[in-house]
Amino acid sequence: MATTLRGYATANSWSADKTKQLKLHEKQFTVSAKYLILPIQNKGRNGKLKLYIDDKGVLDYNLILASSPEETDWYAFFTIEKYRGKKARIEVSMVSDAGFALVKQSDTIPGEKDFYKERLRPQFHFTTKTGWLNDPNGLIYYKGEYHMYYQHNPVALPWGNMTWGHAVSKDLVHWKEQPKVLFPNAKGTCFSGAAFVDRKNQLGRKIGEEDVLVMFYLRTKIGLCYAYSNDRGYSMTDYEDNPVLIHKGARIDTPRPFWYEPTKSWIAPTYDFFKDENGKRLRCVGFYSSENLKDWKYESRVEQDKWGDELCGCVDFFQLPVDGDPRNKKWVMIMIDGSYIIGTFDGHKFYTLAGKPATTSDRIMSLVIQGNYYATQTWHNMPNDRRVQITWMRSGGYPGMPFNQQMTIPSELTLHSTDNGPRLRMNPIQELERLRIKTHKWVDVVLKAGENPLSGLESDLFDLEVEFEPSADSETIFDIRGFRIVYNSETQTLSSCGKPTKLIPVEGVIRLRILLDRASIEVYCNDGRVYIPHVVFPKENNLSLGATCSKGEVKAEYLRVHELKSSWE
Repeated sequence: MATTLRGYATANSWSADKTKQLKLHEKQFTVSAKYLILPIQNKGRNGKLKLYIDDKGVLDYNLILASSPEETDWYAFFTIEKYRGKKARIEVSMVSDAGFALVKQSDTIPGEKDFYKERLRPQFHFTTKTGWLNDPNGLIYYKGEYHMYYQHNPVALPWGNMTWGHAVSKDLVHWKEQPKVLFPNAKGTCFSGAAFVDRKNQLGRKIGEEDVLVMFYLRTKIGLCYAYSNDRGYSMTDYEDNPVLIHKGARIDTPRPFWYEPTKSWIAPTYDFFKDENGKRLRCVGFYSSENLKDWKYESRVEQDKWGDELCGCVDFFQLPVDGDPRNKKWVMIMIDGSYIIGTFDGHKFYTLAGKPATTSDRIMSLVIQGNYYATQTWHNMPNDRRVQITWMRSGGYPGMPFNQQMTIPSELTLHSTDNGPRLRMNPIQELERLRIKTHKWVDVVLKAGENPLSGLESDLFDLEVEFEPSADSETIFDIRGFRIVYNSETQTLSSCGKPTKLIPVEGVIRLRILLDRASIEVYCNDGRVYIPHVVFPKENNLSLGATCSKGEVKAEYLRVHELKSSWE
């Protein structure tokens, strides 16, 4: 297998001579192994793969199959073991004889012994084994397991062929990838959505003791659809009466359903649209309701004065107690960029705390300083009413890797009183501390130019905590494998990897939590008031850490560096 990627697919670079060698191939076989293995080439002419089981189509993908073993960049795979003993037929277009010969069944995935060991593979951030990943979908907790579905292209490194990948965890830290659950078909690909538990069996699809888990998502050619599971979310069946919700005239997308007890109905905020008084189409968050999951009606909207920026897409909507007081809960609507609105909800319409119908102009600036963050979602049905989110760390490619993109670490959301009203905070989940294997700590240490208490430490995985009192005109620097996090006391500005943000001391001090993985740095500031995520690729030979000042000096009440182990171990 080639050790470097050749770039993403570009048809213009594919020679006419090679094109002549590509043709339609077909073969039949009896399923007898766990996986269908496909050799993938990152550059070439797109072809089409179709897999039939007992003459019924089950896979339909655009892809570039490698022309030979030498041209293979990585291997895609589909789990087919549930079809053991059945007759299968596979068709692939635009493939050479040698390339088609590499399409096979196997009980192992070529290269899997190196999964999670690659140089740029995140060690405590979720990545799919191979292929592309984006929005988290269908986050749900059910009977001791956290499910994370996600937008996935299993046969290429760029976006496309939207499929729902699936992973499961007992603790939100250690994830195990599962077989894919939703696939492209003649009705479209599978865009984002959310999950819920149909405890009352309103869809009528319960066949055993387990409650039915339902996915509410967009099937791109027909509208919003259901898929349901009778095996705790490990496999999905599309609902026979799809689509269940459409809005003619434009795409309606990313539903986020929940049960609202006061009105005895399901509520689903969606990525929707409306027409203003001049007939101009504008985007919005559209609220829909249903008493039976089968008949949905429009309720209201949170209007936006634009069309194309996706602000209202992937919206999340939930309640949180202010300062932990269960008697004082507020509704929070988080937009795709992390900005949010706090208000009240009566089962029909969302209002600001001032009592007017909410619009996107009522947004509070995101506590996320935009680095690599897009399309957040929180887990549904979590124990103790916790609200934990994870987000796609949207970025460029990962050179030389068989995967593309990663998730942030899960963060817990809380709501706190301020002089300007309630405000969100987000902090790493406590479960992450299970990865700590060794701690180095200093108390009342003075940071100043020419000195570095971390000079003896080298690591590519760590969790750093520090509290310091910035003195007048000081500039404090944390050097993380060559990437700098700098606090300037004169301007009260924190610059992380070159991205600046205002950061005012709280009770005279600055608190930072810095998490380093092999391909990211995340900075949580002042107990979660500010969050800065970055995808970074440090130089392989630079494992150094630094804590110093370029101007003045500061006293750190504490400085702790926790070495971490891989969550894949």
